[in-house]
Amino acid sequence: MTLQEIKDICLKNNIKVTGDFIEFNKSTPNFQLTKNFKLQEFLTKNTKDTHTIISLKIILELQILRTLFGSPVAISSSYRSVSYNRSVGGATASAHIKGLALDCYPINGDIKSWFNIVFNNKKTGGIGQYATFVHIDVANTRFWRG
Repeated sequence: MTLQEIKDICLKNNIKVTGDFIEFNKSTPNFQLTKNFKLQEFLTKNTKDTHTIISLKIILELQILRTLFGSPVAISSSYRSVSYNRSVGGATASAHIKGLALDCYPINGDIKSWFNIVFNNKKTGGIGQYATFVHIDVANTRFWRG
């Protein structure tokens, strides 16, 4: 799947596309966005304001990594508004507030194997290793342990 194919799917489903970003909310109809992910899986976890802006590049990257992993992956955090990011203790300059990041974890619980897939295959952007999830982003290339 390519970035353009994801854009086309979004446009076909009346999702606002601006450059390489999409905007939607919880009232947006859910549909299959990529082979393994539906649109609403990328919805912010902020229950007060469900407006979500997310990079199509991070969606495509997650799908590629998920395919390599060969097992379901869930998203624990995606886009965060500045106020929501503050409320969950996120970094002031978090890539989440720009729609460039996802925190994700393997459904099968094998966090070590999921991290290894991400670490060995992600060439640019950020990788954060945590006990229960892996942070990926399409911002600056860096690695950290949380």
